[in-house]
Amino acid sequence: MDEKNSGVREARRNRHWRQIHESAVLLVLENGLPATTIDAIAAAAGVSRRSFFNYFPTKEDAVLGTRDPWLPEVEWAEFLSSKLPVLPRTAKLLAAVLNTSTQAGEGFRRRREMVRAFPELRRRTHVHVQAAEQLVATALIERLKPHQAALLADELPNDPDAQHALVLLAGTITRFAFTEDPEEFARDGQAAVLRASEVFAALLNPPSR
Repeated sequence: MDEKNSGVREARRNRHWRQIHESAVLLVLENGLPATTIDAIAAAAGVSRRSFFNYFPTKEDAVLGTRDPWLPEVEWAEFLSSKLPVLPRTAKLLAAVLNTSTQAGEGFRRRREMVRAFPELRRRTHVHVQAAEQLVATALIERLKPHQAALLADELPNDPDAQHALVLLAGTITRFAFTEDPEEFARDGQAAVLRASEVFAALLNPPSR
């Protein structure tokens, strides 16, 4: 019974999410971004203003179909147990965090189209990227337990500045993977990041002549 109720609640949440997102897109296409208000989006979607904020932190997120990123525990555990070098491992973790800001990978083409039509939306995507980088940086500094840090000691720098630099490099790899093939990144961001990491590894460690 609990599983059935949980499924009903999830279906209702997904339906409300789509209603708000679709309403936001239609209103912005019709009236422009500045003239579209959260109250108008909520009214068009048939939800309260309070309910709107249960699904989207800003009207820009409602238009893009995005939300604040978070650190998935499964990917964090995979980061800790991975045999990959620390840079591609961190880039994979960052890509996983970035993917939490979208609705299960849906609406990729529409997001690109909306950003092209309304470039001011790009600022919101940058906010999510910066938030994702901060989440990963904080995890590296604050969430590693002593035995985990010991396991990673050979690769993970112990200096906070170096850890921050590591996350910035991982962000560069992730952005490169996205710009090289955005649609592939949307389909399988982890694989795209690994291929991009190989390009950077060749640049950072050129073969001896």
